[in-house]
Amino acid sequence: MNPDDIKQAIKSEQPFQPVRIQFSNGAMFDITHPDAILIGPRTSAILVNDSIHLIANVHINQIAPLAAAS
Repeated sequence: MNPDDIKQAIKSEQPFQPVRIQFSNGAMFDITHPDAILIGPRTSAILVNDSIHLIANVHINQIAPLAAAS
């Protein structure tokens, strides 16, 4: 996924709305705070349970509002 598309999907809502990110391997991470993700040109850093995961942006398949993703 393009970094600008990721930023638009995650950080455009005011106030922030939690989202679920789904990856090409089927993994999913919930982003419950806007500072829990740093989006770079090719990779993003996601904070989950006090662990940082580096993810290639091309492996992000879907970003959905957390309430709708459940």
